[in-house]
Amino acid sequence: MDRQQHDRNEGRSANSTYKKLAVQWLNEALCFVSISVVADSFRLRNRQLLVAANRYRQC
Repeated sequence: MDRQQHDRNEGRSANSTYKKLAVQWLNEALCFVSISVVADSFRLRNRQLLVAANRYRQC
């Protein structure tokens, strides 16, 4: 294996690591966003139930 071929192989492995980290970061970011959306929608759906519960406590 000559020097040029060795350098190409080294470069590919380094770029591969960055791609893996980018995909991992994107995956984590999308999971965080989807969890936040689910939590917000859950709160919005239960708003009427919370109002009813507060009304019941006041009586």
